Amino acid sequence: MLPWNNLFTLSDLNKKSVMTLSIEYCITCNYRPMAASLAMVVKKETGMDTVLNGSNKTGAFEVILDGTLIFSKLHSNRFPAHSEIVDALKRKG
Repeated sequence: MLPWNNLFTLSDLNKKSVMTLSIEYCITCNYRPMAASLAMVVKKETGMDTVLNGSNKTGAFEVILDGTLIFSKLHSNRFPAHSEIVDALKRKG
C-alpha cells in the first residue's frame, strides 16, 4: 500500500461539507453596499465566500446559510450587526 493512501479516502472527501452563505438584498433599496460589506467581514473572519443575490422584494436583506434563513430584515425590521452573523457562522461551523 502506498503511504498517501492512508491520508484520506474518497468517502472522507464526500463527508466534508462546505457551508454556503448567501445574502438576498433589495435592489431598489440599494442594499448591495451593505451586503458587500457584510460579505467582506464574513470572508475576513471565517474565510467563507458569500453569494450576493439581488432581489425585487422591497426591504429584503436576508442571510441564508445552506438553505436555512439565519437572519431576516423583513421579519426583524433591522439590519444585522456584522458580529451577529459572524458569531452565528462560527457556532455552525
